[in-house]
Amino acid sequence: MNIITSLYENYLLKQVSGSSAKIPGHVSLVLSEKDISQPNGFVKLKEYITWCSQLNIRIASIYVDVLDTEEELRSEMVERLVEKLAEFLPELPYDIGFEVYSDEGELCLEREDEKMLVYVSVGFGGRKEVTEAVLSILSDVRDGKLDSSSIVEETIESRLKVKHEPDIFIRSGGKHLSDFLIWQAVYSELYFTDVNWHNMRKLDILRIIRDFQKRQRRFGK
Repeated sequence: MNIITSLYENYLLKQVSGSSAKIPGHVSLVLSEKDISQPNGFVKLKEYITWCSQLNIRIASIYVDVLDTEEELRSEMVERLVEKLAEFLPELPYDIGFEVYSDEGELCLEREDEKMLVYVSVGFGGRKEVTEAVLSILSDVRDGKLDSSSIVEETIESRLKVKHEPDIFIRSGGKHLSDFLIWQAVYSELYFTDVNWHNMRKLDILRIIRDFQKRQRRFGK
């Protein structure tokens, strides 16, 4: 990092930390499997999580969009990505906890958190998540464990994998959003950046947070 970049990063950090507006507590990021399957993809992911931790972001949720449509190829890709995550996530500082879900919503890897929690979903999108939650509720109604008249929004929310609403949703590379956290992110702020994932720097995250702090959130109003 050259001196100009370093000075600008420090300038942004002072703006963010000195603002009366809060830093987002939960930041979501959407990536493709190509983003992190490149040589430095997982290194960049580790850097990103570290930056979030340094900025006192409490929750980071990350969706890896697996694009292969053939079931066999998709399953192989998901398995490889989960194996790679199992290698590098335990290397994070121990006060950073994590939960990793496969494309079927299976909890593959977890560690309790003390300072920060990282959710990583490998191909398990929002439509699957909500469908699974609804099917779980219907099963309980059928078995007499739940009265259908008592079903409210909170009933569905209690069955979701990620129970925290993102403050801001980031999509790198200027691409479209996925269906990740479609229930939880209904009032989230959206941020599209043209910066390619492999070129993402801490100052880019600081810019996003500064932009978030300047926004007036309406929560659908």
